[in-house]
Amino acid sequence: MALRDLALTVLELEPNEFHWILMEAVQADSDECLVYRPVDSSTRGLPDYSEALIEGASALRVVQGLAPFGKPRAPVGIGEGEPAEPPVVRPAAGSDSRKPKPESDEDSCLFTTDHSIL
Repeated sequence: MALRDLALTVLELEPNEFHWILMEAVQADSDECLVYRPVDSSTRGLPDYSEALIEGASALRVVQGLAPFGKPRAPVGIGEGEPAEPPVVRPAAGSDSRKPKPESDEDSCLFTTDHSIL
């Protein structure tokens, strides 16, 4: 797949109605400005900027040939497929094996807040 120069923006077209727009760079008449043409956009307004940005980023993943956020590339039904084995972490030579080691390199950060928007 060829790389494309893409941009994602969010616009508030009506009060409290946010839309994402996915754009692709096109040749400009000048080297001093960037010119983009719309490639895809939301079909309905969303109640806040962040939600529109997340949906736009998910659409960007689809354009790249990836699965949208929160959805597996190939759906697997309950009981189908093999469960993934957790990775085994072995201490490196000369390291202190008494220190706890993470079980994987995946991001394990959990952010919580009492704020209703987040």
